[in-house]
Amino acid sequence: MDRHRIFYWEALAYILLIVGTLGDHVSTMIALRLPYIYETNQFTALLMSKGLWLPFDLLLIALGIAIPYFALRVKRGVPLTGLLAYPLVLGAIRLGACIWNLSLI
Repeated sequence: MDRHRIFYWEALAYILLIVGTLGDHVSTMIALRLPYIYETNQFTALLMSKGLWLPFDLLLIALGIAIPYFALRVKRGVPLTGLLAYPLVLGAIRLGACIWNLSLI
């Protein structure tokens, strides 16, 4: 894979991770203001009750970008583009959760 193609996949992965995670976070906060909606994910509810949900999401974004970014640059000759699967998949899942939350609102 040439460098330009990797750059576009990398940019797409990071943008999807950021948009998906923040979109899920914001849409969940909006949806939880409605009286008939509640959080069903026990882990997320625990993080919310302790005020750690936003820091946890920000940490997921930071690690989801930093690890592939630095690994791809430190090991230039080694094909580590598979590391981009983490931000791509997590971003897609969180974007799906955002869309689901918006459908509930």
